[in-house]
Amino acid sequence: MEVRLGFAVAAHMEPDILLIDEVLAVGDAGFQRRCLEKMHEAAESGRTVLLVSHNLDTIYSLCESALWLDKGRIQTVGDAREVTGLYAASEDRT
Repeated sequence: MEVRLGFAVAAHMEPDILLIDEVLAVGDAGFQRRCLEKMHEAAESGRTVLLVSHNLDTIYSLCESALWLDKGRIQTVGDAREVTGLYAASEDRT
């Protein structure tokens, strides 16, 4: 419940930079849909949305560019499709 409230407050304040850390991992489908809509609205209005997630589908659908960190080190930066593809391929090897 705290995460839902925190996201609602942050999203409605209309900050210049919206930092989202795994918010879609909690809540029901309706909450997740509303979060996605708010993130899209923020991005379309020119604000920066920084999304931290392990959900490749979410990153792929929401982001133009991505940065992959592993143990605090940058593995790659670039197009979201390319970065998520590299990340997925690395998971298959382990």
